[in-house]
Amino acid sequence: MTNIIDIKNVHKYFKQNEVLKGVNLSIKKGEKIVIIGASGSGKSTLLRCINRLEEPTYGEIYFNDKLISEIDPYEHDEIIKKSKTYSKLSSKGIDEKEILDNIKENHLLKPIKEGKEYKNSIKKYINDNYLNITIARSKIGMVFQHFNLFNNLTVLENLVLAPVELKLMNKEDATKKALELLKRIGLLDKKDEYPSKLSGGQQQRIAIIRSLCMSPDVMLFDEPTSALDPEMVGEVLSLMEELTQSGLTMIIVTHEMAFARKVASKVVYIDEGIIKELGTPSEVFDNPKNERLKDFLSKVI
Repeated sequence: MTNIIDIKNVHKYFKQNEVLKGVNLSIKKGEKIVIIGASGSGKSTLLRCINRLEEPTYGEIYFNDKLISEIDPYEHDEIIKKSKTYSKLSSKGIDEKEILDNIKENHLLKPIKEGKEYKNSIKKYINDNYLNITIARSKIGMVFQHFNLFNNLTVLENLVLAPVELKLMNKEDATKKALELLKRIGLLDKKDEYPSKLSGGQQQRIAIIRSLCMSPDVMLFDEPTSALDPEMVGEVLSLMEELTQSGLTMIIVTHEMAFARKVASKVVYIDEGIIKELGTPSEVFDNPKNERLKDFLSKVI
């Protein structure tokens, strides 16, 4: 089974604060990845890096083997070898691996001074491997904590807007799909309502099917129930659970542990910007190895 998402050594700084500290994660098509961890551990930042609402400081992200983040030269030995910095160090008779490790660990590359060959190798890699993020986002849907519906548009207008504007469908086809999805979640009678007239649970279900209107390959969920009143959580989780049966690849940040155990192919525990544990729900919840994970689970379960 091929990887649909590859996250390679992703670091993210906000000024001096390093929120992600070298995250590596490969996600296969159809997998349901649930990311857990304490608030502030980097879960949502990682999700936002996948569709470049945040730009990784270092590292790269690939979608279907195509680069969708900025290129990170430190991830490519062959590009480093084209640099003047590498050439200068190699002339001193230093071992190749030692040179590469030194350049990577100390971030020695100075892009504007590395020469034409270095710049051309970067351009060639981008030309051969880069996928425009706008195209990628049309295949990577995202559902946020706070719905993000347009309050000046009706429910139906919210659903039809993006696929038509991005020329993925004509208005007639987009409307047909939107109505089918509204019927599927039992909200067809709300098609002409404005979001402010709906409950939080209804708004979040609308936000989910708005992403589905784009026919995505991957869906990202950033704590989709955290802003809901407790009695509304169930209806959103039920819809998400139904989606897990569809074969759609899903990456879900959540504090709903019972839901995570039920739907996840893999559970990822992030702590202080690092993946501390990764495994099946049984491995992570029943046999945690990391002490901080054990402490976390004791507080949330």
